[in-house]
Amino acid sequence: MKTITLRNVPDELHARLAARAKANRRSLNQEVIAELVIAELSGKSSAESENEGKTRVEREIKRAAELRSRMRGGYLTASEIDAATEEGRA
Repeated sequence: MKTITLRNVPDELHARLAARAKANRRSLNQEVIAELVIAELSGKSSAESENEGKTRVEREIKRAAELRSRMRGGYLTASEIDAATEEGRA
């Protein structure tokens, strides 16, 4: 494998990469490689992909809220959830 040395990385960029690396439980080096791979494969940075993921999650949360609003009483009790789970296993 080849090695790349980066110099004069802006402090703000370094801080954002370091924060993402920590959140993703990766080293800073691994995070930068992941960013490069994502950019190369998709033409997007992981931050852009992450924003798309957040939008997708927000849509799913909205959909769940809409479905919940159509339910009788709003929420299932723990015993109703357990009964449904057991029914699905039969």
